[in-house]
Amino acid sequence: MILILFALIIYAFLLLGAIVFLACVLLPPTRRFALSAAFWVALWGPCTVLLMAFAGIGLVAGSALMNAESLQWTNAPKVLGELGWSYLIVGASITSLVTTSVAWLHQKLIHRVTFALFSVYASAVSAGIGSVLGCALGWWLAAKEHTYLGLWWWPLATIVWAAGFGAVAHKTTRALRGKAPTRFTWITPEEFAGSEEP
Repeated sequence: MILILFALIIYAFLLLGAIVFLACVLLPPTRRFALSAAFWVALWGPCTVLLMAFAGIGLVAGSALMNAESLQWTNAPKVLGELGWSYLIVGASITSLVTTSVAWLHQKLIHRVTFALFSVYASAVSAGIGSVLGCALGWWLAAKEHTYLGLWWWPLATIVWAAGFGAVAHKTTRALRGKAPTRFTWITPEEFAGSEEP
């Protein structure tokens, strides 16, 4: 049951990341940050699961220690409540720092690869984002269709949306690219733009 909960949490953040990707793509000034913004949101899923796992391990270990030593801790609920909020604040702060650092590094790196490599990467990631959105749509359609046919909505919607998003991203890669970096880059402007001579 816990593994299903963890999977749902990760999927929820993936879905939120897919929505952020769509919002960034629809707003031209933020379009070049769409992949990194979606990545930033999606990273919160695994980090949240890790925080929950560490908290669970800590509670189990603390309970076992108290039972082993037969301790009487009358203020346990109050102390645990205060520790819980502290843990939540510290965990969210660390998660924010980690996700922001990784997303910043991701943004810097993907803008320093050749156009062909970026095109493949953007298409693959967009197909993954499409599959997440298609999966959500498929579940919704399957929930509304109570017949055997409803079970086909989930895989069908996932495949169609993944293929569609991947194809659109491949054709519109330049829109996700932005401007060529001018500092600390190892590719030429021609390689960045995909206009180098054969």
